[in-house]
Amino acid sequence: MKRHASVKMKTRYLRSSTYFPALRSFPSEFVDSIIVAGSHILDTGGEGVFEKILSECARVLKKTGVLLIQGRPRNLPGRIEPLMASLNFKYWMAIESCILKSKAGLPSAHAAVVVFSKSAKSFKIGKVRFPHRYCSFCNKTLKDWGGKSHLMNPAGYALSDVWRDLPRQDNYTKLSRPVLEVLLRLTDAQDGTRLIFPYEGIEFDNNRPSAQHRVSSERARPDSSETATKANRIEEALLDVVHCGDAVETLQKYPDNSVDLAFADPPYNLDKSYNSYRDEKEGERYVEWCNSWLEEYIRVLKPTGSLYVVTLPKWAIHHAAFLNNYLDFQNWIAWDAISEPRGKIMPAHYAVLFYTKHPTDFTFNYDDVSPIDAPSFCLRGTCVRRRKEQGIDPKVPLTDIWWDIHRIRHKKDRDLHPCQLPEKLMERIVRLSSDKGDVVLDALCGAGTTAVAAYKLGRRYIAVDIDERYADMTRRKIAQLKTIGFISRKREKRTSRKVTKKELQLELKQLALSLGRLPTEEDVEKMSQYELQLFREAFTTWGKALKAAKLEISG
Repeated sequence: MKRHASVKMKTRYLRSSTYFPALRSFPSEFVDSIIVAGSHILDTGGEGVFEKILSECARVLKKTGVLLIQGRPRNLPGRIEPLMASLNFKYWMAIESCILKSKAGLPSAHAAVVVFSKSAKSFKIGKVRFPHRYCSFCNKTLKDWGGKSHLMNPAGYALSDVWRDLPRQDNYTKLSRPVLEVLLRLTDAQDGTRLIFPYEGIEFDNNRPSAQHRVSSERARPDSSETATKANRIEEALLDVVHCGDAVETLQKYPDNSVDLAFADPPYNLDKSYNSYRDEKEGERYVEWCNSWLEEYIRVLKPTGSLYVVTLPKWAIHHAAFLNNYLDFQNWIAWDAISEPRGKIMPAHYAVLFYTKHPTDFTFNYDDVSPIDAPSFCLRGTCVRRRKEQGIDPKVPLTDIWWDIHRIRHKKDRDLHPCQLPEKLMERIVRLSSDKGDVVLDALCGAGTTAVAAYKLGRRYIAVDIDERYADMTRRKIAQLKTIGFISRKREKRTSRKVTKKELQLELKQLALSLGRLPTEEDVEKMSQYELQLFREAFTTWGKALKAAKLEISG
């Protein structure tokens, strides 16, 4: 038994020779938390060992237990997908690590720790904060909270599911010490037995690890003679069009091996308010639906073509496990689309799966998109403009962790669509994986950002959406580009309020300072300069109104 200095609970570090017997010796629902260095097991264990280990982990976890599995994005999805039926997926932590160069695809900086819980409702995890970091030029926080800086905790920002502030070490073949330290703090919320294994897969010293190893695929791919099928041409009438219809039925009009770049940003099954599509299916039905159009995407993709799918990590596990049977994995791109500072772990990770039909022979214009601005500077437009005017413009290579593109924040850049991607994201993908004149497909086009990016960059486009409103929206935007050269959006008049939400939240923050506790509605009636009704109209719950005030009380 080995104890960690900062850990109060009983912690056992197990060696490769003892972890399987130890797991089998525990009764069911006995262990509170388990941390698994999964890459070491995959690299050293025999066939089926990893799956047996995970099955035993699920058995011995208490109902409130937490399982954390380290690994590589290339290998993990197919291995952990069966766990989705017995445990509850919580987070895919994308951990920026030492950069691995590869023969194809983006240089990788993305190692992973996947978090599962035994219970869907009772989930205990510690809250970890990192100190706020500040822009080297303007001295404002690197994370731009988009007008919600009053909600920032002075003690630091809550850990998100994209970790970029730890030393860049090897987390592909093992768990580095800095990452292990954070995982220990996360599982410190559990009060009981904790297992960490295998001992040989954990870095216990401060030596800088070597980054000379290469991550290789575990499955054999068809040779070039099998995949290099002749590319087919699409009839001119089926190019540069926006279809309204079902994705699968529409794609059946297109020949095999005819599309250079296929992109999809499907609904995330979150009950979003789309115009005519119901975004709430049972999990199994949702995955089956996605597989149906992914099969068509695979069919129409050229031998030198690329496929990108943007989704939530939960669904990316299923998609990757499916796609690994048909295409070559290049990268799981972790898009760090920063969100407002809330919760124990801030949800910021959108998965961008990047696959190709051939392992190495595909369009890849890396020099057109890399390098990018150094991460020591913020992304505020004013800051970017001023420092570049002064010639301050250091660069870093683009990897598979994308932190330099925000989600759309301002209404002036947004259409009437609940899940719209920023044009900058789509322009990067189109530049990276297609050439001028190539065919770009998006059969779930939504607000039409893919078609717009393709048109702007001189590519041919095919767009499909089941909703006529969204299909027409895409047509109108491309028509505007053709006629006036830009997209003109109607600005909706905001409902004028006597007092802004921010002012009301700051008022409650001051009341909390005066009272030494969170104010109640009765306190507002007695002490606030604003009427209680203003708070009720501005916030759906009293808890949301108290977000800023909680920072003063809870710290």
